[in-house]
Amino acid sequence: MRRSSQTALRNLIELAGVRTEDDILEFGCGVARIGLELTPHCRSWTGADLSAKMLATAAERLRGVNNVRLVKLQQVGLDQMESNSFDLVYSTNMLAHLDEMDRWRYVKDAFRVLRPGGRLCIDNVDLESEQGWAAFARGAESSQELERPPYIPTPSTAAELTTYALRAGFVQTKAHKRSPLVIVTALKPSAEK
Repeated sequence: MRRSSQTALRNLIELAGVRTEDDILEFGCGVARIGLELTPHCRSWTGADLSAKMLATAAERLRGVNNVRLVKLQQVGLDQMESNSFDLVYSTNMLAHLDEMDRWRYVKDAFRVLRPGGRLCIDNVDLESEQGWAAFARGAESSQELERPPYIPTPSTAAELTTYALRAGFVQTKAHKRSPLVIVTALKPSAEK
């Protein structure tokens, strides 16, 4: 599991500019696969998730790490988080589990909980990549003859994720293509306009 986190960790450090003085929030943190690796690189790491079971496993994995906090979300969104309280909000390998309205909700809420000058970094499987399209096409083909399963991972495009960020109020929004992912980074303005 630690080896599988290295690409996501590298993407965060390179693209979001993780700093030792950062207070960081990961929404959809799951078992803290990335969070455990990120804790030595920041002041504090908060993991938030809807699943109590995932958070219980995360707590076990994070035992003995002092700069962490886990939050059980009560519903989609970051309502339980204080405004202007984080320097970086990110989510990795999670947006495929959400529909478009929930993706928008998390991005909009991320803007609120970030401090001025704070950064956003989100990713999803890139529908426009060869791997992303192949996975989507396989799923579409297999679901035509059968009853559709209750969950099918849903990829994104760079345009979708950048639109959420821009509509939420972020600036310096950039899409980075690192197949099979599209990663969007953005900045909350330092001062209100």
